[in-house]
Amino acid sequence: ARRRAMPASSTRPDLRVVLACLCLGALVGRWSAPSGPACEDAVFHRFGDPKVYDRVDVHPSPPSPSPRGSFSFSDARGTYERREFEAMEGDDPDDPPYVNIVRTFPGHLRSGDVHPCHQVNVLAFGRARVTTVEDGRERTRIVAGGDRVVIPAHTPHLYEFLEDTVMTESWVHARDRTRCAFEAWFHAPLRDRVGDPKKTFVANARARDTETPRLTSL
Repeated sequence: ARRRAMPASSTRPDLRVVLACLCLGALVGRWSAPSGPACEDAVFHRFGDPKVYDRVDVHPSPPSPSPRGSFSFSDARGTYERREFEAMEGDDPDDPPYVNIVRTFPGHLRSGDVHPCHQVNVLAFGRARVTTVEDGRERTRIVAGGDRVVIPAHTPHLYEFLEDTVMTESWVHARDRTRCAFEAWFHAPLRDRVGDPKKTFVANARARDTETPRLTSL
């Protein structure tokens, strides 16, 4: 006897179910870089506890010796480069377009801090373990080349790099995703794992004569 073909709905997952699972994963912190506009909106509507800065183990990062404008610094972990671009007509000259490019060798850590804006990282290649503190609990997940990581504002976080990794880093306002000035507070339980790497700064030839955000925490 000829076998009856199974209905298509029984052999292929419903696309709506797949999208719902992806969005649910974003909401519970399973993925930081979900696909699809609905899931992205969900991530940008998430926030940590704005009272985190009142904790006794959270304090402002100290002033940084970083040069003004574009610059880079190196330490045992790798290299962190801030690249600024000329502001276009109508832009605030004290808030130029920029991108931070970070290379980190395996076995090293970065961050251990918290920001009042959403942090966005895009991994060009490599692999890392991201730890976030949510509702008083540490949550970890693995990200790899091609992933986009969105860490909600007011959320303490830590990167542990498992492979040689290059990624971009920036901060945006959740309401409209425009760039946000860098501000950081150290979260001692995570920052103590990073330690205090000794950094060597180099100013870019196109450095601007304006104040640079404090980047001590990176």
